[in-house]
Amino acid sequence: MVTLKTALRMNASTCLGFGLLFVIMPASVASFLSQHQSADKLLLMVLGAGLMAQGCHLIWASMQTAPSKALILYFSFGDFAWVLASIFLMVLGYWITTPLGMLYSSLVAVIVGALGLLQMQAFKNEYCQHLSQS
Repeated sequence: MVTLKTALRMNASTCLGFGLLFVIMPASVASFLSQHQSADKLLLMVLGAGLMAQGCHLIWASMQTAPSKALILYFSFGDFAWVLASIFLMVLGYWITTPLGMLYSSLVAVIVGALGLLQMQAFKNEYCQHLSQS
């Protein structure tokens, strides 16, 4: 079983990794995802900075003794919003249009969604375990 701390840190690593990629290589990311209607480079840099901030927030949360349910839901719903946004962009053919861009975006969406579920499940398991010990 994955602990909440581990799930949060796994999520943090994806946020930090993709955030850094978006900040230092926005033009490459944009052209990888779409050849014709690519995302604005500044928008990708801002999104990358936001992902890096979220990654730091996830690390901070993973160091807490008992993160709140609201905090875990905040992170998980953010993950689910990423999944929905990815699907939405691909279905509309906006910013994610290349075959490899769609494949990689789909894989990332699956991983991000799984991390959101994993965080919620780990919180539930640890919370229930804490209640049974009380």
